[in-house]
Amino acid sequence: MPYRPQKEKTNNGKLDGPPPWLGFQDAKILSFEDMSSNYEWADVYLIVEIKTRNSEYSNKLRITGSFDKEDGVIQDSSLLRKLYSLFDALSFGGGINKEGAWVNKVDEPITDIATFLNNNYTDTTGAEIYPFTVYVYKTEVTNKNTGEKNVYTRVDSRIARSDNPKGVADLKSYIEWAKKNEVIVEYNEKDDLDFLKNAVEESKQSSHSPSIRA
Repeated sequence: MPYRPQKEKTNNGKLDGPPPWLGFQDAKILSFEDMSSNYEWADVYLIVEIKTRNSEYSNKLRITGSFDKEDGVIQDSSLLRKLYSLFDALSFGGGINKEGAWVNKVDEPITDIATFLNNNYTDTTGAEIYPFTVYVYKTEVTNKNTGEKNVYTRVDSRIARSDNPKGVADLKSYIEWAKKNEVIVEYNEKDDLDFLKNAVEESKQSSHSPSIRA
């Protein structure tokens, strides 16, 4: 039987294409943390610890923001859509009421959303079961104070149940839209390598150019 390599190798021995832990990934949820009390502006600051099949490390999915309100009643917003993307994937029938408070599926108040979610929707068994689909990517962030640039791994805030074809299709459609509209700006290491290679070539050419004497 023919033996085929999984991926072609580049000249420097590295694999072509994105690393296997980036892009659309099978995932499970390890924990939830509510950090909204730490930020005056935040009605929601929910941190979801995600473990994906192709990475030995966990990552954080963050849903943060404040509600749009009219006369004390919350309105449709991107924050609500992100929250219900998560809740629909979890099959959690509760959510946010019109006043912006957490409630369960029978409209009873939830006083501690992180504890509630941790008690009902996490998997810490170590089982190799990954029921969700998420999108993982790298992005470059510039420190506004120092100008220093760093690259971070991010999990987009939208999530889908893997056995829900419509949910996965909606997630993929959103990611495509987010890339096109630069809501997601992915870091491409190859661009930096090409830039450095070109800079080195230009430097070599410059050093070998004949000097001009007055």
